[in-house]
Amino acid sequence: MLDLDALKAFVAACEEGSVSRAAQRLFRSQPATTRQILSLEKALGAVLLDRSSRGVKPSAAGEAVLHKAQKLLRDVENLTGSARDPVGESGDLRIASSDTVAQYWLAPILGRFARSAPQARLHLDISSSPEIANRVASGLDDVGFVLLPLHHPSLIHRTVLCYRHVAAFAKGAAPSGVGPISASDLADSPLVLLGRQTRSRQLIEEGFLAKGLWPQRVVEVGNVSVQKELVRVGLGVGVLPDYAARPGDGLEYRPIDGASVREIALVTHRTDFHGALADRFVKMVLEPG
Repeated sequence: MLDLDALKAFVAACEEGSVSRAAQRLFRSQPATTRQILSLEKALGAVLLDRSSRGVKPSAAGEAVLHKAQKLLRDVENLTGSARDPVGESGDLRIASSDTVAQYWLAPILGRFARSAPQARLHLDISSSPEIANRVASGLDDVGFVLLPLHHPSLIHRTVLCYRHVAAFAKGAAPSGVGPISASDLADSPLVLLGRQTRSRQLIEEGFLAKGLWPQRVVEVGNVSVQKELVRVGLGVGVLPDYAARPGDGLEYRPIDGASVREIALVTHRTDFHGALADRFVKMVLEPG
């Protein structure tokens, strides 16, 4: 049977990059931590750490073990926490989201949840949809929010937010009227868009290509807050989710002709044990009333 303390020592060494720092984190002596890692390597029949004068890092075998060990320790923590706290009022909850979803949609939900479970410790990991799916599938996060479509056999997804992209203009720069902006007018304008590594940008480009269009002048930015600021000072027209359009933010918004409905989904692992705290959070998101 595997020793959970040895697994904790191995995981801590990988995360800290040092056996001595792992020992300090676990409030153990360095020799004891070293012995636990060696005993784990013996039990698994593989060298799990590459050791050098600069510290340690997981070997190829260690990389294969690390995520499973992190997930196992998380499951044990959740199991213990649920026994002590069956209604989900305390413990750690790890959530993964894009920065746009986190800032413009998720933040008030997290606020309500924190008020309902003041002893809970919330961890928010900001990432892209593909990485979020991988983090939840590997057990690094309990819950994630991803942009559909998603095809991952280990995950269950439930749509929680539908939106369309809208065009954002600096004050006074929007075309007259309130009608939609055509894709061809957008393609002829200087645009301020998120980077090509984002799923949102990929969908925007797919929409242009479907109409035989390709924008020639694009300023790329890292997040929607910067995107808004660059639009505000006149660098171009922004294309962003309608849920990020806020009254009084100094921008003018117009719908985009033919803009498709996009979906943000809550994802959890299909079979893994989540714990009462995660279950409570999921229920709050899915049943906001």
